[in-house]
Parts: sequence; C-alpha cells; structure tokens
Amino acid sequence: MRGSVAQDLSGAFAEWAAEARGTKCTKFLYSLSLNPYQPNGRLTREQYLDLLERTERSLKLVGQPRAVVFHEKRDKDGVLREHCHAVWSRIDTDKMKAVQMGHDRLKLRTVAQEFARDHGLELPDGMKLGNTKDSRRDRFKNRAVQENLGEKQQQERTGITKAERRADVAACWTGTANGAAFVHALETKGYFLARGDARDYVVIDAYGEVHSLSRQLSGVAKKKDLMDRLSDYPPDRQRDIESARAYAREKLQERQKAQEATGAKATEANKPEPFRAEDAGGIEKRIAALHPRQQQRRADLDKHRLDLQARQFRERAALRDMQADHHAEVAAERQGKQPKGLAAFLTRITGIGRFVSWAQDKADRKRETAHRHETDALLRHHTRELKEMERHYSALDRLEGRENRAASNAALREGYRRLRARSFELKPEFDKALTRQEPVETAGGGSKAPALFNRLASGVGLTRGDLQAAFERATAGKTLRTGDTDTTSHAPADSEKLEQARKLRDEINSRQPRPGPERDRER
Repeated sequence: MRGSVAQDLSGAFAEWAAEARGTKCTKFLYSLSLNPYQPNGRLTREQYLDLLERTERSLKLVGQPRAVVFHEKRDKDGVLREHCHAVWSRIDTDKMKAVQMGHDRLKLRTVAQEFARDHGLELPDGMKLGNTKDSRRDRFKNRAVQENLGEKQQQERTGITKAERRADVAACWTGTANGAAFVHALETKGYFLARGDARDYVVIDAYGEVHSLSRQLSGVAKKKDLMDRLSDYPPDRQRDIESARAYAREKLQERQKAQEATGAKATEANKPEPFRAEDAGGIEKRIAALHPRQQQRRADLDKHRLDLQARQFRERAALRDMQADHHAEVAAERQGKQPKGLAAFLTRITGIGRFVSWAQDKADRKRETAHRHETDALLRHHTRELKEMERHYSALDRLEGRENRAASNAALREGYRRLRARSFELKPEFDKALTRQEPVETAGGGSKAPALFNRLASGVGLTRGDLQAAFERATAGKTLRTGDTDTTSHAPADSEKLEQARKLRDEINSRQPRPGPERDRER
C-alpha cells in the first residue's frame, strides 16, 4: 500500500473515492494485471517492482497512491502460477485533476518489450516486436480470436471455451442446409436462438450466457448468408433474452431429470481430460471446506470486535476515573487551603473570598471543558474504530459472497459439463429412423428393410455420417404424428418427399464416384 492512511484495500479505495469526489473524474482508478509468460518461470519481487516502476514512468503515475496484490491460482492445465495486480489512483490531489493516460496500451506494450529485453526474458508471439504490415495484421486477427475479459468470465462460469463454443456453432452451420435444420442443430447442441438487444440474433447457451451469433460464425458465414438462411426466423418473432433464458433453463432441467431417471453414465469417449476430472473431484471438497473456513474467519472477526468493545469500555472507564480523581484532587487541595479563624473572617469581610470563589469557578469551567474535549476525542476515536470494524464486516460479506458465487459456479459448471458430455451431442436420429421403420414381412418372417437400405447406401459410396446429415436436413422442422409416443425422434417424411428421395437415390446410383476431393465435393 502507498498513499493511503488505511492499510487494506477496502479502506484505500474508499479514501481514493473520496478524493475523486472533488473532481469530475468518474474512472479514478487504473488497474493493471502483470501475468508473466509461463516458459520464463516465476519473476522475483525485484523484477515485479522494476516493471511497476517502468509502468509508472511511462503512464505518468510516479508518486500516485498505489496498491499491489500478489496472488496465486491454478491455470486451465492445473499449474500453479503467480501474477500481480496493481491499482493506482489517478487523482493528483495537489492539482485536484486526473492524470491523463492516452495510448496506454501502446505504452504498456513498449514497457513489456523493454523489460523483457533488459532482463533476458522471452515474450509470447503476440507481444514480440513486429513493424511490418503483415505482423500487424496477424496481431489484429489473433486479438479477435483471443478471449476478452467478459468471455473469460463466461468461460469461468460455464467451463466452455470460446474456441469450443465457436466450433459447436460452426458445426451446426456447416452440417445443415436450411434455417430450420440449423436452429434444430443449435438446440441439440444446447444453444437457443433469441433476439438481441443490440443485435438481430444472439444465442443463449444452457447456462444462460448470451453470445452474438454473427461473432460465433465469424470466418464461417457472412452476415448476408446468415440472414438469408434465417429468413423464416425474423428477429421480431424470436424470444427476447430473458424468455430464451427461461426456455434454456427448462430444457436444462428436463435433461437433468432425464439423466437422473435413466442413471446414464458418460462413455469413455466423453470422459473429461485428466486435469478437469481431478478438479471435478476436488470441487465438493473445496465447497465442504469453504463454510468452516468462512465461519472461522467470521468467528475471529467477532472475537476481535468483542475485544475492541471491551477495550473501549476500559478506556472510557479509565478516562472517567481519571477525571473523577482530578476533581477529587482539586477539591482536596482547595479544602486544604481553606482559611481558618481570623483569616477566614478577614477573607469574608474584605471580599477576597468572593474573588477566590470566582477564580475557582473559572478553573472548574476550564477543567470541565478540557474533560469534555478529552471525552469527545475518545468517543470520536472509538467511533472511527467501530466504523472500521463495520467496514471489515462489509468487506467480509462481499468476500464470502464472491466465494459462494465461485463455489456455486464451479458446482454448476461441473454439472453442466457432465450433462453436456452426455446429452448435448447430436443425437443419432438416423439410427433411430432405422429402428423405427415399419417391418417388411417376408416369407420367413422378420424385416429386411434395414439390411436393404444399408446395402443401397454402401453401393453409392455414402458413409453413415452422410446419411445421418441428409436425414437431419430432411426431417428438420417436421411435426409428430398424432398418437406417436416417441417424442425424441421426428415423424417420417410424406410420400411425395419419399418419391423424390428415391429418384435422387437412383440418380446417385447411376453416377460414377470420383476419387479424392472431387468425390467429397460431389457428396
């Protein structure tokens, strides 16, 4: 801590906020995170402080009030890493103006490059020197792909990275040919189309997070193609964000109930990575250990408050006793100086006694005023201590709230990850269709339709994935037959479309498959 009377973060920020009220500055704090490049290993405290001093000189924050926090956490790979957070007050109290900080990102980039050069450290690719047009273009593209703070917080809450989410939405786009199939594929993956506040279309995931649809399809589909495909789903007819969130919660609860009812377990292919499995196993332990730790902290603070109150009572009692002793001492001294006999008579008749009485009254008033000032000063000191204690309680409430939210998010994220691994994959609708076909009676009994269909499919060189994608495109948006109790699959297509499918099959049979990429393009 530097430049504040309080030696804790809450108190320092409160002081700096009070200073900012005397100016027109609304963003009076500047926050910086120093995250060392992992291949370099840990930085020493001297290196951290050197980097902070370079930053202060570059941003003209030399001498400004500052708070620095060093803190450790595990990254996504489970490796413990140390980094540093620094916060400055921008308010120059001598001038009562905020320090101007234009082009701070470029200045920080230069500071990092010079620091790495002087200390012999390696920089990540995005921070290395590059003045060519191509390097600047690549840096801009990489920044667009990287996660910003909001997206990182979304990943903390949901456990789904930006790359995974974009891959899911892109797979739904490339695996479908029309809007109905695309919307159905999104819902199968756990994403629900909605109307955005500032955009035409957004998608709401099962966790309730909002994502721009056009950004998820950046580099995969153009805005015009997106609007053309979703022409049957105009934005004004879509759910708003809150309604879509409620719908997503309902779907998530339905999947959870279905999972609990069936008792399904994740397959080997859907098991999480080892480090995530270890974190998942430790979530319950951390949550179980969280409440006792919070109770211990609160008990320590309660004990400190009781000790504070007991000390204040002792100090007030000691002050009262001291003042009472002072009064008694003065009274005893006056009693000892009282004239007797002829002196008392002369004092009374000459008026000296009245003058002495006036002087004693004046001294008493002065002494009472001094005692009252002492009492008021002590009470003000005690009031500040009590307010400080209440501020500690408020800070502890906020800390416990953050810890409880983090624990709740971790538990929900783990449950959502397990549910997603089991339920949010594209369902094998094609396999269901094969099992639900009406049996074709033969002389020996049984059905030969699945085997016949499989032979036809293998004869034209189509894979199971091709047939499944074609089936999903054909059945997207269909309604169920009346009385059909299987609500997990689609109703079969009508006779006209079946006839069109047969003609398409005959046409494909008549073609000669081309080798290599041409065959894939033809398919």
